[in-house]
Amino acid sequence: MENTEKNTEQNNTPEVSKNNQNPNKITFLEIFVLVLLIFCIWLYISPNFLVKLENRQNAKVQTNAAIFTSKALSEFSLKNSAHKGKPSAISEKIIKELNAVNKNPHNKKQPAYSIQKRCEGCVIVIPDDKMNSITVEAYTADDILLVRTIIQPPSFVTFTKDLKELEKDNKKPAKKNKEVRNNGK
Repeated sequence: MENTEKNTEQNNTPEVSKNNQNPNKITFLEIFVLVLLIFCIWLYISPNFLVKLENRQNAKVQTNAAIFTSKALSEFSLKNSAHKGKPSAISEKIIKELNAVNKNPHNKKQPAYSIQKRCEGCVIVIPDDKMNSITVEAYTADDILLVRTIIQPPSFVTFTKDLKELEKDNKKPAKKNKEVRNNGK
């Protein structure tokens, strides 16, 4: 009898020890709740990252337009050049140089600069030999004008959209405060 009691005690002992081996065991439900929580936090934070990414891309497009403007002004100032001051020749020369170096921040398959052809993230160059001017334009992905520069030697006029305004446009409008009138009290 003693033998059987020892055997039953030994048989019961491993089962008890298996249950007590890992009391901090993580269950499937806990993992699911953790993943769900991380997903909810990501959804809450992600619009800020997307707006910032778009603003960085728009800033690169503005930089590309500024680079073109600078190069065009320097080409116009050269007196002994092959293009003889023609805006169309200057534009073509600069675009060939800059497309080899600069990339389109919105769409890597598109060129960074194009002549009179609109594409996403491109700096659009519109030369006008009759007026002796070059118009440089750049738009956001939503077709909002970012930059417009008109280069007419010896000067130029420029318009640049502030990226903070675009960020404000993307957010929901704030509630307007009601005007409180003071009746002399």
